[in-house]
Amino acid sequence: MSEYVYILFDKPNGETSIGVTSNLLLFMYELKNKISSAVIKEKKNNKLAYYEKYGDLNAAIVRKTELEELSKEDLTKLIKEDNPNWQDLYSKIMEIWNDSAKLHEKNQINKRRNI
Repeated sequence: MSEYVYILFDKPNGETSIGVTSNLLLFMYELKNKISSAVIKEKKNNKLAYYEKYGDLNAAIVRKTELEELSKEDLTKLIKEDNPNWQDLYSKIMEIWNDSAKLHEKNQINKRRNI
């Protein structure tokens, strides 16, 4: 199972928040649509600026702690290395998911044809 460390923002160079989730796509969907927990409903930072994938929860928590200890300047520099225009990466992870789902569906169809 994968774990993700993410950085959310409200506007470029504005307020950020850092967290960990095991399902980044579902978390972002719930955040964007203001469903599920009360924490999500209250969050202003609903744009995905940056994320990293980890193989286990402990590594993700360690990394989250490291990111929380960075200065605002260093955190901004980290984000700008991969996302210089502060784009909301939610659409990017949706595209990856859609491409993966299409590939899975195609593989399932091909398996059925070969049976």
